[in-house]
Amino acid sequence: MKVILRKNVDNLGAKDEVVEVKGGYARNYLIPKGLAFPATPDKLKQLEERKRVIKQKNEREKLKAKRVEEKLKGVTLTIEREVGEEGKLFGSVTTQDIVDRIKKKFNISLDHRKIVLDEPIRVIGIKEIFIKLHPEVEVPLKVEVKKKVEDEK
Repeated sequence: MKVILRKNVDNLGAKDEVVEVKGGYARNYLIPKGLAFPATPDKLKQLEERKRVIKQKNEREKLKAKRVEEKLKGVTLTIEREVGEEGKLFGSVTTQDIVDRIKKKFNISLDHRKIVLDEPIRVIGIKEIFIKLHPEVEVPLKVEVKKKVEDEK
């Protein structure tokens, strides 16, 4: 019996996959537990349509990510911070600070979770980070942290 999986099932398949199983396994376990439903011609058409829509959406998101990548490729982002003794920052530069700077400089809105930063930047200098715009699009970006110049009055 052919069924379409609603969820990932160990040793059987992934969500939205059409699999062949024994009738008893489908009727007594998969279908009652909500893990699968029978693969009727109508359900197969709906599944294909859903896959097509998801693929189109993914392509649009990838194209949008490529455009952002072109704008940010090779850019060095400068962030000024107050510095204490020994070149240590008061506070740190976080992913949100980087997102705010990108928004201000390039008018590009990003989610701070897309920035790959192991830990906040706490020292002056240049650090290379990555922005994961899409599962297939990752942009390297240099962040330069400088000492904030204070105006003398």
